[in-house]
Amino acid sequence: MNFRSLATTCLVMTVALAADASTTKSVAASHDAMIFGNAQTARASGAGPGMFAGKDTKGNAKRALVTFDLASAGIPSTATIDSVTMKLVLGQVGGAGTGGSGSAFKTRLISVYHLTKAWSEGTSGTPTSATMAATGSGYPAATGDVTWVYADDATSSWTTAGGDFTATALATTTITYPFPLGTTYSWSSAAMATEVKNWLTTPGGYHGWIIKSNLEADDQSFLGWWTKDGATANHNTALAPVLTITWH
Repeated sequence: MNFRSLATTCLVMTVALAADASTTKSVAASHDAMIFGNAQTARASGAGPGMFAGKDTKGNAKRALVTFDLASAGIPSTATIDSVTMKLVLGQVGGAGTGGSGSAFKTRLISVYHLTKAWSEGTSGTPTSATMAATGSGYPAATGDVTWVYADDATSSWTTAGGDFTATALATTTITYPFPLGTTYSWSSAAMATEVKNWLTTPGGYHGWIIKSNLEADDQSFLGWWTKDGATANHNTALAPVLTITWH
């Protein structure tokens, strides 16, 4: 092989490697909140330290809502999304993991769904506590809070109480006893990667995700994850919800 052929081969290989190179970035939650079943419009948790999924002893089914600051990743609209992973840090367990009619010991299937309607985080829970203790019942709902009935308190209602979301889960993670606090749990799927791609190309159609437990009928079955506000109150960014995206 002569020098010119070798140079050409090297150039082709360099271009090919550059084309195949992937970029990975992690982005923070831009909004996160919790809504309550029995409380309907009365309770909210826009700025609370935790967002829960499951049910408490007062008959409240709890669901978490979250969006991520995708724009901060600087992903080109033409990019191919290789993988997407959402990570949440566990901060509280129903019944402290020791009771609740046996529910505290049951395996949870925690699923993520695509929200089909815009919602407002609100400010209930300000100033944010650095502990989740006694925050699981939320706070009096105020103007701008998302609740079980309202996507934006007193301004915009959900079509279906409990949130408007697609029927098929984007991803499901199985979580088993003993649910150690501080554990990071992950959700990842091809459907989540497609979701992020769609979010890039049609930002107006993306309203974040709702997180549900399969044990909404079981008292004291909830799990609680730290919110961005809880992470800030603890001066620990590692507690905040994070979305890691890889693309090329």
